[in-house]
Amino acid sequence: MIEVVCGAFIYEGKVLIAQRNYGSSQGMFEFPGGKVEPGESKEAALIREFKEECDVDIENVQYLCESQDQQDYAFHLTCFTCTGKEKPTKCLVHSQYVWTTPEHIYDFPFFESDRDLVNQLKEVWPCLLEQMKQKY
Repeated sequence: MIEVVCGAFIYEGKVLIAQRNYGSSQGMFEFPGGKVEPGESKEAALIREFKEECDVDIENVQYLCESQDQQDYAFHLTCFTCTGKEKPTKCLVHSQYVWTTPEHIYDFPFFESDRDLVNQLKEVWPCLLEQMKQKY
């Protein structure tokens, strides 16, 4: 089982989803992230992956939930929420970014296997938006 992390990056009341431009899931949307390297914490992996994939520094990394899935390989996915001082603009490994709300994620071809993550995000969304108002 491969350890994978992803991040629901929240900025100005929206969440970032990114469209894959590679592999058997090309065209599908996902929360950015990737594989955890040996000896790396999940949080450190997420910070590294956002820098590599989106050229942005993330902060306020908070655990959201976990799931397991099988796509090209079996993996255990840990999802976090995160924020940043600036919005990602460079698509380094994705074909496009979309800013949406949890209620509208499935307006896009988003992985069905991520439904538990999206449902958990919907549950905490009002609290996350309230936290954002207090910080900025």
